Amino acid sequence: MISTLWTGIAGLSSQQTALDNESNNIANVNTVGYKASRVSFADLMYQGSIGKGAKVTSAEKQFIQGSLNITGSSYDMALNGDGFFVVANKSATGTSENYFTRAGNFRMGENGTLQDSNGNEVQGWALSAIDADADVTSTNSNLDSFTDVFTQIAGNQVVQFTNKVETYAAKMSDYSSSAVGDASELSGSGAKTQSTKISDIEALITNYSNALSDYAEDPSATTSPSTAQSTLLTFDVNNSNLDAVGDQIYVYIDGSKITQNYIDTTATTTQKAALDAALSPTVITTDAEYNMYASRIATYEGLADKISNITGLKGYTVSASAPYDASTAYADVLKGNIKIDSIIPGDAFTVGDVVEVSGTTEVDGMKTTITENVVGSGEAAVQSAMEALRDAVGGNQLDAFKTSDIFSDDLDVAQGFAAGDSISYTIGDLTGVTVSYTATTIDTEVEAIDALVTKINTDPELSLLVEAQNINGNLVIKSKEAGEEFSGVLKFTDFSATKTYTKDKNLDISGNTGAGAEFMQIVSTVDQTSSLKSLQLKLDSLGLTDSAFGEFSVDDTGLVTMTQDGIDYVIGQVAIAQFTNNIGLEAIGDNLYAKTTESGNPVYSVANDNGVSIAGETLELSKADLSESLVNLMVFQRAFEANAKSITTADDILQTLINLKK
Repeated sequence: MISTLWTGIAGLSSQQTALDNESNNIANVNTVGYKASRVSFADLMYQGSIGKGAKVTSAEKQFIQGSLNITGSSYDMALNGDGFFVVANKSATGTSENYFTRAGNFRMGENGTLQDSNGNEVQGWALSAIDADADVTSTNSNLDSFTDVFTQIAGNQVVQFTNKVETYAAKMSDYSSSAVGDASELSGSGAKTQSTKISDIEALITNYSNALSDYAEDPSATTSPSTAQSTLLTFDVNNSNLDAVGDQIYVYIDGSKITQNYIDTTATTTQKAALDAALSPTVITTDAEYNMYASRIATYEGLADKISNITGLKGYTVSASAPYDASTAYADVLKGNIKIDSIIPGDAFTVGDVVEVSGTTEVDGMKTTITENVVGSGEAAVQSAMEALRDAVGGNQLDAFKTSDIFSDDLDVAQGFAAGDSISYTIGDLTGVTVSYTATTIDTEVEAIDALVTKINTDPELSLLVEAQNINGNLVIKSKEAGEEFSGVLKFTDFSATKTYTKDKNLDISGNTGAGAEFMQIVSTVDQTSSLKSLQLKLDSLGLTDSAFGEFSVDDTGLVTMTQDGIDYVIGQVAIAQFTNNIGLEAIGDNLYAKTTESGNPVYSVANDNGVSIAGETLELSKADLSESLVNLMVFQRAFEANAKSITTADDILQTLINLKK
């Protein structure tokens, strides 16, 4: 009888455990990602082939995929497959312990990290720190993240490698409102109108976006830069009859005829002196000859300007021999050379006939390819496209001074260049350069400007910041880097008046070679081979923008994207952990599991390439089956009652035996 009592008690205990387990399943019927537990029974030891009851051997979690429910909440995630999210419980002392969960009801915490409902931080491969020198290209050295100045999108692309993800994001300020056409005084030097500067940028945006798209399609492709085409036009000046109204020069570019009619102009006194120097030892004796040469120069420069105002091209007069540097010096322009550059790397153009027409006489010129067009690939092609776009958007600052601006007093009265006079140019606290009157060598205004240009361009300090040119008799000083500004000081010292005059740039002809807008590209990286970290979601904390928040989304591989003002930033990837024995995990509450010796250590795959997918705006429902649990409750209740009956029956029999003795 005693044995029967103990057997019944063992049965009561095991059924009570089963009831406890089933009650827990019922209680968690609405718990996100909950996995139902199943109790397993085993019989106890035997004596004479009679068992001594039952025991619970285990209450195991059944890691079966739960149903997915679309919630529409952007931070919600659900795992579809065998795996677990990883969260870190970080203490105030800085210690951290990782736990694992199937519950993806996440949120953004106060510190900007992705967290679960208990404040544990979701772990994954985080965005690498932005290196302002290596990762940011900006036309403004004072800016290294996007601000509200950048209102226009230049390009955006996510590039996925086998072990990392890069995000290319490029933005601009409003280039269409900042672009200003170049002054007519800069004719022949690649001068462009406002509308052409804008259309150039739009073409360059397309070129940049295409390069990014090609790179994303095949990130492992051999990388090579794109090269812009450069072609030299040479008119036959030895047989030229370009000397009267009605004459013209023309060239076919991409099948279109670009014509410049003879520009009839009258040579000024300054131009006559320059022509005498340019044509020496040839002696010009009549005004008609001076006018003809001045008109021929204007015609060549006019054609160069028309070419410059074809979208994607730049035309300018050049020196008479290689390397055919830009030049508006009369001696060079009269050689009849015009260079055409494509400003779009990898974008070819075709040049047809090069002709001078005078009356019924046509004289063919020549075309020579200086640099072949090359279509690059990979990262280098993107770099080429980006730099061309940056240069067109930011442009180079142009400070221009007319000869009359320089050699004059405070009342703008011309003073000329005489013995003892000098002109100097400095930037900031740099040493600067000075050109002084030197009899027979530098004793005219033109010679002084040319000498100052040479000194600026060969000075070890100034030449790092600016480049100087004499464009049609105007001193033009241009910044070396697109978007970079400088503040130079030009002074004229009049020896006879013992006074030095500080000269301001001529606002009518000064400007910018591009649109004078801001441009910035940021390349951010998620290294999928790095150690796991908390995922920061605030874009300002990540160094990407000055505004914190964006629109959150996650793809099926766990890549987390924040979208702000039309730009997608991949800021991390949620990690998925897998175990060799899920049942060995220890459930610790709060939807969390801890690893054990039995479960083994978590296993991670690069880029979550492990057969598990993540569904965004979705949660995994509980695997507790209410109907099944209610049935089980009744079964366990009956079993409990039956075990209790065996105890009371044994007790009744025992009392009967006791009573027999009496």
